[in-house]
Amino acid sequence: MRLRKFRVRAYRCIHDSGEIRVGDLAAFVGRNESGKTTILQALTLLNKDERLSDLDLCDEMTEELKSQVVLVEGDFSLSSSESRLLKERFPHLPEITSLKIFRTNKNPDVQYDFGTIKLKEEKDRALNSWENYTERVLDFISTIPNHIRIQFDTKFFEGPAPSDRETFVREMTEFNNTLNMLAADEPQILTEWSNFYQDIDRTYNDLLVGTTEKTALENFILEHLHPRFVYFSDYKKIYGNINLDEYIKEVKKPEVTEFAEEFDKAETVRNLFYLAELDTEKLEEYKNSPPKLIKLLNTASRRLTDRLNPAWKGDPIHVDLRYNPGNIMSVVISDVHRDGTVTNTGLLSRRAEGFKWTFSFIVNFAAETQRAELKEAILLLDEPARNLHPAQQMGISDLLRNLAGSNQVLYATHSPFMIFDYTPGNLLVVELDKRKHLSRIYYDYWNADDATLIPILYGLSRGLVNSIVDREIGTNSRPVIIVETMSDAMYLNAFDKFLEDPNISMNPLNVVASFDKNSALPLAIFYRNHGHNVFVILDNTVESKNIANQLKSNEFSDTQIIYLEQGGKPIESIEDLILVDDYLHAVNQTYEIKLRKEGFRNLAKEDVALKNKKGIVESLRSIWTEHKDDGWNDFDVEEIARYICEKIALKEADFLSDKTKDQFRGLYRLIAERIRQQQNISAHVGLSKYQRIRPR
Repeated sequence: MRLRKFRVRAYRCIHDSGEIRVGDLAAFVGRNESGKTTILQALTLLNKDERLSDLDLCDEMTEELKSQVVLVEGDFSLSSSESRLLKERFPHLPEITSLKIFRTNKNPDVQYDFGTIKLKEEKDRALNSWENYTERVLDFISTIPNHIRIQFDTKFFEGPAPSDRETFVREMTEFNNTLNMLAADEPQILTEWSNFYQDIDRTYNDLLVGTTEKTALENFILEHLHPRFVYFSDYKKIYGNINLDEYIKEVKKPEVTEFAEEFDKAETVRNLFYLAELDTEKLEEYKNSPPKLIKLLNTASRRLTDRLNPAWKGDPIHVDLRYNPGNIMSVVISDVHRDGTVTNTGLLSRRAEGFKWTFSFIVNFAAETQRAELKEAILLLDEPARNLHPAQQMGISDLLRNLAGSNQVLYATHSPFMIFDYTPGNLLVVELDKRKHLSRIYYDYWNADDATLIPILYGLSRGLVNSIVDREIGTNSRPVIIVETMSDAMYLNAFDKFLEDPNISMNPLNVVASFDKNSALPLAIFYRNHGHNVFVILDNTVESKNIANQLKSNEFSDTQIIYLEQGGKPIESIEDLILVDDYLHAVNQTYEIKLRKEGFRNLAKEDVALKNKKGIVESLRSIWTEHKDDGWNDFDVEEIARYICEKIALKEADFLSDKTKDQFRGLYRLIAERIRQQQNISAHVGLSKYQRIRPR
């Protein structure tokens, strides 16, 4: 079950968040004390066992809270398997593909809303429920002769539904044995009882809980399908030496039910051993047998290293678990360099504080999120990469992407390096109204305050932030041409200089490269809203056409949207303006220099044609994929662009044909014509309608 929309009201600093749509991997960005953590914690109220405290209610809404208020509600979509399960158990109901879960200030339990689906609320004796089943059992027992009946213990059938299958089977078996003993001389009683006792496993599977259709459905969802929100906040550090006697003593303590925000030391060590699949009982068993102990620890160390390195950016590390006298486990770290040499071997505790924190975070986070019980959960992560270097943050982002396959991940962050999806719903902004001390969430995040958006702006355009937010630059600058990739920008700028044609040159072009395709839309809106005359150049792909539709819905005209074309026909990418032979010259030269030791050969035009792809880039990517096992890795489009543009700058681009130059001239003519058309429109309309006045 995945959360698709939610709304929070009257919870701490939030009056009303409004209806917020979220994706499977969504980031919340906002300044300190803007309410990011509050939003994540509010969603935990949708857990079935969560309890609401009066301290969580919004102080400014005392009057409203005297009556019933829905504090948090979420619209959920069901997977096909979940819908199928409900259809099997409730075949007479329409297919259920979505539902709403909510919690109010007056009812301690979560509640369900099934929308237009009508559910009966009157008692249904035909319902295959625990209540109806036990009623039939008790009716049967009442017909047994009194001298036998008074010897039965019927408390099990008079109480609530059993919490698990084992309890049901145990109680039924015990009652069956008692009945068979007491009624051994009453074959009719035994025959009638067998109808209740036969195939008790299946009986338990089929039993619902509830006397009405509505309560039975709600109880079934509560027990089997209700989503689980798991909140992560902070983690303890791991140190170089672990006293196993103290650790075992800690883990054997009775569990407390009260929620603790920080993981204790024992939990952190447990996570380390979990990733290493190290059984402390086996460790105790083998500690007097050195060969077995060495094999056990070597295997555990290898597992731990393999699981940590995917999230560890920079040179790989090797983790070695060593057993020492005094029942001490040492965590030893080594740096593994690209040439295979190993250096800097030593205890984890001797490493820098930042290294220890990073190592501990990855261990804790990876372990807690890889546990089987977190599959299909909704993970709420509060600042999952705080204190981490940007390179390590990108490692954590890889973990989040992997988690989003089997879980839904919502997280709060301040870092531009932790934002990697700019699709509305996957990136949300939280702002604080200082006068009312209330939080507001933006789905259309580009309408939020510029200061709040700084991490997003840096993620979208990195070093261009200052030029975006200065309105004087926007209103007095040349037209801005947004392109989808860095290679698009390189080619446009390089060929503008290369052609040296005064009739078409933009002298030079004012090209801004998007971080990636899904950032082209918000980047164009940001520039337009700050006074720039904006044009967007798009590939002729499905993804790019979706971007064009979204631009139009944000009041961009057809004139401002330029599709790449060649001779009036659409092309997949800007690389298709370069003749195949010209482009392959750059490809062969680039990979001959960089990877000649790995057996690369010169590629010919025929090799590309055989792939029968829409564009040259897709054809080359297909070739590279076929040779991935040969060490070719991924085809690097930007590396080829750098080669061509560098040769142009050095005036060594004789390999580029006149046909290639003419095709770029056609693109520049198209851009120039669109700019002239838009200037005529702007002269009548103006750009002031998009500019929001804010105090400087």
